[in-house]
Amino acid sequence: MFKIGEFSRLAQVSARMLRYYDQCGLLHPDRVDHFTGYRLYSAAQLTDLARIVALRDMGFGVEEIAALLPCFGDAAAMGAALRKKERAVRATIADEQTKLERIAAFCGALEKERRDMTYEVKLTSLPAETVLSLRDTLPDYQREGELWHRLCRYMAEVGVACDQGGYSIYHDEEFRDQDVDVEVAVPLAAPVEAPPPYSCHTLPAIPLAAAVEFAGPYDGYAAATQALATWVEENGYRMTGPIRGKAIASPADVHSPADYRTQLQVPVQKLHEHGEKIES
Repeated sequence: MFKIGEFSRLAQVSARMLRYYDQCGLLHPDRVDHFTGYRLYSAAQLTDLARIVALRDMGFGVEEIAALLPCFGDAAAMGAALRKKERAVRATIADEQTKLERIAAFCGALEKERRDMTYEVKLTSLPAETVLSLRDTLPDYQREGELWHRLCRYMAEVGVACDQGGYSIYHDEEFRDQDVDVEVAVPLAAPVEAPPPYSCHTLPAIPLAAAVEFAGPYDGYAAATQALATWVEENGYRMTGPIRGKAIASPADVHSPADYRTQLQVPVQKLHEHGEKIES
């Protein structure tokens, strides 16, 4: 039998962790001396401890380890548990990789914002336009590209040519984390027949709109939106409809995201000095 310090040296596991495993019920001492209170371990317990450490280092929690220890003689059960953990670890790696990509993109956006701190917001009017569109409920905003792919594929199949850059229109009255109502639309020179889920219709004219253009990847949307909101607030206007994005140079036109150009447009109305809107 070995005292806890001796067993700790043999197993290369700290005495503190041995006490913790005892408290958790993973590995109790083989016996405890009634006179001295010393925890005493047997050599056979080194195998159990090695299994605990191996499972811990694979990311299994205490409750999972307790359930798996009796399964070491069952190859099928252990294999299933390890494959399940492998899938969970791969999913975590994918999530962390996504976070890394977002960090890199945000750093790039900060650098771009530092280089180009000014956005020119213009007050303009927008004419009515005939468009071919596809509107659907998506799991989240990042899936918008799927709508563009479907719309462009349909246009290629029926031989419809677009007149100029398309629009992204977000119909929800507020931001949503999921189940988002998105429409993508391409202007046409003339109306065409369009079976559902596609639609040929007219985007109404907007008599008064604030518009701002930004260049580069679409992660510049947030900074441009902030500039637009600041201008609307500081110049005594209110938004009267959703923001929509107009692709001036899109992935269909240029190869590098650095060459994308997007214009954000929002209908506005002038306010009185005390905040009431001016009736048309």
